[in-house]
Amino acid sequence: MKRCSVVKLEPDRKVENKLKLLCSISSKLWNEINYARRKQFFENRRVDLRNTYREFYDKYKMLIGSATAQQILNKNDEAWRSFFGLLKARKEGRLPPFMRRVSPPGYRKRGGSRILWTVLRKDQYRIEGDRIVIKGLGAIGVIIVKYRGLVHVKGEQGRMEIRYDPDRGRWYAHISYSEVREKLVRGSWVEVPRKPRGNLETGMDIGVNNLMAVYVEGGRVF
Repeated sequence: MKRCSVVKLEPDRKVENKLKLLCSISSKLWNEINYARRKQFFENRRVDLRNTYREFYDKYKMLIGSATAQQILNKNDEAWRSFFGLLKARKEGRLPPFMRRVSPPGYRKRGGSRILWTVLRKDQYRIEGDRIVIKGLGAIGVIIVKYRGLVHVKGEQGRMEIRYDPDRGRWYAHISYSEVREKLVRGSWVEVPRKPRGNLETGMDIGVNNLMAVYVEGGRVF
């Protein structure tokens, strides 16, 4: 069972400048490798995940750290493998009608500017009281940033994604956990069920007008 806790970061000016640099370079790495792979795809060539990975890892590992570069490249790999899986499913007629249009991974841009975002390996950060200590960032050095919010689950700490919301003017950290054992409910820690309560399968479709449509095996739609 996996969960994610979202907390708001509260950097001072010096820390925010470091976060902006880290996240800008991270998005630049994503965009550059994605451009190379999209170019191969649209030219009807084999998308060479291995060699493009090696090329851009060597280019960026000193700037943002080897672990950070690996996590960004791994996440881009995941996006491309998911895309290829959808292409195969479409060819075999296994996609529902609302998923017939499949597009390759896009760029981390908004309005012509890079989205400020990065992803960090689980051993690159630790939570100390009301601060998050981030290391392994290459030339950027160590970042220590205050946060506000509640980490509401206990389990195996996973990777963390940091992003800047330009609409709200705020920074957020998304901290993932696997093998979740407990969660905080009304001020008390309760054990998380490890087994489903039933044996039915369900599917969800995120909508535009409706938050989501949920279909439960047996014909029930919510």
